[in-house]
Amino acid sequence: MASGVPGGIRAPFGVGCAAACPPPPVDCKPPSPVLDFGYGKTASRAADHIICRCYVVAEDVIRRAIADHQLKAVEEVTAVTRAGGGCSSCWDDIQVILNGVWGKPFPRDVPDSLGLSSAQRRALIVKLLDADITPLFDRNGLQVQLVDVSGDRVVMRFFGRGVGSQAASFLSLKRYLVYRMTDTVGHKMNLVELNVLEALAP
Repeated sequence: MASGVPGGIRAPFGVGCAAACPPPPVDCKPPSPVLDFGYGKTASRAADHIICRCYVVAEDVIRRAIADHQLKAVEEVTAVTRAGGGCSSCWDDIQVILNGVWGKPFPRDVPDSLGLSSAQRRALIVKLLDADITPLFDRNGLQVQLVDVSGDRVVMRFFGRGVGSQAASFLSLKRYLVYRMTDTVGHKMNLVELNVLEALAP
């Protein structure tokens, strides 16, 4: 790879090339930027269907990430692949892919078979965070950000001491959080930790 070029991006012809390197033909076009998102795939060929143009993420890369990590929300896809992390204009396209894999989600204001809508669950969890969880986490040098609530999945991001580690205190706080959310909503809630997904991003 040519020096001075960001990792994962192929330089256009002439950048960092030795003086002896002949110039490309007049009608030769530079190759497309290449970003390697793992999963054995790069978004570089003309045949690829690019979903996110900010980060050059192809549809099959997104589909592989969804299958590998059971991703069910746009925010989760963004955390793993970076797709949608730029201008966000591709969020609707990512949601269409998710709908094709998992089916169209319930509208947020429509109760599901358990009698609660995602909006109602979110409201209950927000009250819980304000009254109980946030003060407890503050005392332990941690902050929690509620990103999304969809069905029984609660997408959160953590900041502060011990995040991303196997520290017993951090794990205990997360277990308590899940227990309290489950108790508050009235059925099992599952925590999706964006920090873990973001660690998989290239």
